[in-house]
Amino acid sequence: MSVQVSVFNLPGGRAEYHMIFQFTEKAHKDPYTTRTDTIEVMHACIREWISQVPYKDAEAVFARYFLRNAPSQRPRIHIRNLFPSSCAISYIEQPPANGSDLAVWLYMRVPGPEPEKFTHYWTTEKFCLAGDVTEQTQKLLRDYQSWLQAKGCNMADHCLRTWFFIRDIDTNYTAFAKARNEYFSRIGMDENTHYIASTGIEGSNGAPSSVVTMDAYALKGPEASRITYLHGLSHLSPTNIYGVTFERGVSIRFDHHKQILISGTASIDKSGNVLHLDDIGAQTFRMWENVEVLLDEAGATFDDVSQIIVYLRRQEDHELVNDLFNSRFPSIPTVIVMGRVCRPAWLIEMECIALVKS
Repeated sequence: MSVQVSVFNLPGGRAEYHMIFQFTEKAHKDPYTTRTDTIEVMHACIREWISQVPYKDAEAVFARYFLRNAPSQRPRIHIRNLFPSSCAISYIEQPPANGSDLAVWLYMRVPGPEPEKFTHYWTTEKFCLAGDVTEQTQKLLRDYQSWLQAKGCNMADHCLRTWFFIRDIDTNYTAFAKARNEYFSRIGMDENTHYIASTGIEGSNGAPSSVVTMDAYALKGPEASRITYLHGLSHLSPTNIYGVTFERGVSIRFDHHKQILISGTASIDKSGNVLHLDDIGAQTFRMWENVEVLLDEAGATFDDVSQIIVYLRRQEDHELVNDLFNSRFPSIPTVIVMGRVCRPAWLIEMECIALVKS
């Protein structure tokens, strides 16, 4: 078992932790079965770590399970739920690229002595079971908007980050993107206002009739001046020029630090073209360069990154990509999973979170 942890300390005893738990051994060869003890072993490891100092005083805010076989594993994880009801839990079929059964990204916070100034809403597994990809996308967005409005919020002003997991992305992404574009336009989000930082990637919640699943993060309370959207126009294009609608990243300025959320980023140039076709090494280097530009725009570097998720299209690229990331970022909690990117020519994509003290 491998455990990686990043620690970010703030004044008043507050702290934030990002943890990646993953197996180092491959799972069964049969993709439709899983060892009965895998979940128990994973939970035992997590339980042991979060009971230790300094993590035992932290609250579990968000957890994502990356699963090899969601229909089989998800029900058993839910029954053996390790986290409190206040923790948002995401279950996504995106097999760990090392061939193991599952991996977990866990985000924990130690609250300060004073009441929280802002309200954080981590939402997971927004999906529906009826209709085609267009109908499901628009319904889950409508439902999320209604949920936010019940909290005194709305998507345009308060939602800062989304993840869309799309079954059979090579077939369904075009219809998904069009449906999202139409809904955003309906609620006043376009190229003249702003969109939302996002990742759109292959994935499934395990329900056979569900095509699109959404996780999201919204924040209530900050003035608009605290929110900065990232563009990286020296290296990346505006997303709308190739028919999609998301921001490359977003930086949120809190009182004592900034949180930077980098969207799914691949090997793309400032005209929207895929670079380095069929060359996983060159695509990885260009992807890093693009992320570095976005981080710099927010006043950060890779030294400030707290966690990384890497998505691969081809299993055979795992060994090289794993070696590259271990060489450059040995101390950053990182998980590499199988998730096809929205364009077939993209072999790799990454996202990350960075934290910078003010």
